[in-house]
Amino acid sequence: MMKVVKSWMFTFSVVVSLGLVGCETTGNNGNVISPSQTADSGPINAAGFLKTDYEPLNKWLDERFEVDYKHMTPTLIFDQVPLNDIFYETSNLPTGAPAFNFSSSDVSRRELLKKISTHWKLKMSFSTDESGTPTAVRVEG
Repeated sequence: MMKVVKSWMFTFSVVVSLGLVGCETTGNNGNVISPSQTADSGPINAAGFLKTDYEPLNKWLDERFEVDYKHMTPTLIFDQVPLNDIFYETSNLPTGAPAFNFSSSDVSRRELLKKISTHWKLKMSFSTDESGTPTAVRVEG
């Protein structure tokens, strides 16, 4: 009988412990911050941003991803997945700028670039070849 009681007590304590581990404390009056809200929550309006008639680039820009960026600088951000698949021409990037922290479970590259552009007040456009085909994203601080 004693073994059954000990067994139940052990099971109860494990269940309670697991329940407590699953509880979340946030330090912000009990409001839980979801990953997509860690930096300036809300939808990103990227309509018309980096607009192009070049369909392969539009498809690439509008592909959706999950991202979790922490402590990004202007010199590091363009080397991160999923942004690092294309070439960037950067000039006058800010130094000593506030870090970029952003998490989302569903964001397009276009929205992400818009968010970065807004955060560091960067101008973004396309560099093109003689035929007008985009060759790089031009980023100016």
